[in-house]
Amino acid sequence: MYKDEDEIDLKELFYTIKQRKNLILGITSIMTLLAIVYAFMFAKQVYEVKAMIEIGKLDSGTKDEIPLADINDVKQKLEYLYGVNSKKKRAYPRVKAISVAKKSKSIFAVVVEGRDNQSAQKRIDEVVNALENAYAQKIKTYIDTKNELISLTQNDITTSQKNLKDTAGTLKDYTTKMLNITEKDAALAGLYTIQISQNQLRVQSLQARISALKTKAFNLKLSIAPLRITQTHIVGQVEVLDKPVKPKKVLIVIVTFITGLMFSIFFVFFLSFLQGLKEEK
Repeated sequence: MYKDEDEIDLKELFYTIKQRKNLILGITSIMTLLAIVYAFMFAKQVYEVKAMIEIGKLDSGTKDEIPLADINDVKQKLEYLYGVNSKKKRAYPRVKAISVAKKSKSIFAVVVEGRDNQSAQKRIDEVVNALENAYAQKIKTYIDTKNELISLTQNDITTSQKNLKDTAGTLKDYTTKMLNITEKDAALAGLYTIQISQNQLRVQSLQARISALKTKAFNLKLSIAPLRITQTHIVGQVEVLDKPVKPKKVLIVIVTFITGLMFSIFFVFFLSFLQGLKEEK
């Protein structure tokens, strides 16, 4: 009994659809046509540009390199600054997403959407410039500190060289006296020998110190050389897509077609329901 009723209801559904198929086709066709017109004529295009950005480093290329900032802190600050996770509507060009590269402490990716590739790429340049300006003072302080250490080291070298010259003069003087000494001055000869030995050791110590100070000054100068200070920059080339990523025209048409078909069928059933109520009355 229940099967018969279900079969009758199913037949009635198909009969209703078949009876009003022209209305279903009409509504679906109109909605699909409107979607085609919107997608291909009125929908604004959105382009996407992607770039890999590396945070600057101090004394880069060495084991003691110092990153200008923690990469995760940079990501969070940029997301807040450009409203990446904000639910508010943002104007184009806009930063769509920021992600840190896997196993990297200094590289992150930025994806920007814009009405054209030029404006999107310009926004990426703004991100890089903003980071450079934010850390410019840190770089300046680092260079000033190194220059101060270089100055102190150079002064130390000058002082040590003067001491070396004085000590060498004293050593030469005692050596001359030692050569001119007589057999009667044996005690004095022993004193001169001690002085010569002490001054020789002092000369060697000063020479080693001067050499170490020169090496230190060289390394300090090297640490602030342009090659050792990496500014925040774009890694490689900016990835630019020739075709817009939005709107997805085919997807819009397909979704609208399916939605229109479902709506038209529901509308037909609703009309049949109203007609049934009218006949009962």
